[in-house]
Amino acid sequence: MPVIHNKQCKVCNSEHRTEIEKLLAEGWGTRRISKWLKDKYNESISDNAILNHKKKHWNVSKEIKKRAARKESEELFEEEVKKGLTRLETLRTEREENFKLAKELRTIFFGLLKSGKWKRLHPETFKAMQSLYNTATNQVRYTAAEEFKQLDQDTEDPFVKLMELIKNDKGTNGDDSEEA
Repeated sequence: MPVIHNKQCKVCNSEHRTEIEKLLAEGWGTRRISKWLKDKYNESISDNAILNHKKKHWNVSKEIKKRAARKESEELFEEEVKKGLTRLETLRTEREENFKLAKELRTIFFGLLKSGKWKRLHPETFKAMQSLYNTATNQVRYTAAEEFKQLDQDTEDPFVKLMELIKNDKGTNGDDSEEA
């Protein structure tokens, strides 16, 4: 704590300030300190002046409360940061898993389309696969947007960034069109 110095305070201006504060720390009363100063150094500082100094310039209990509150606030802050990092990690993992699922479904679709086997599938099966693919890609978009919100970034960017990720992904055989 920075030492407060008030030009009008007799204790702050006393050459015996450190000794006075040591006596306060030891539990001496202000009257006793005032008498001690007079007897030992012939310095006149009233007990009220010492009490005012103790309350305003050397308020240990106030400083303890302030520091305890700061520490509590810092601990709370750290806890919230950890929660946020855990949330980001969960979102990232969910996004990556859904991206992987969408990629795998896309590969299956291409295989079925190239081989012509899609014609032998029951229409409801094909619709279910399409629905699963749409759900996975929507979840990728949603989790990417949530990640950007957590980082206080523009939530319009995730889709653009996601498309860049898809384009840069080496395992897509170069086909990254929307029709795919």
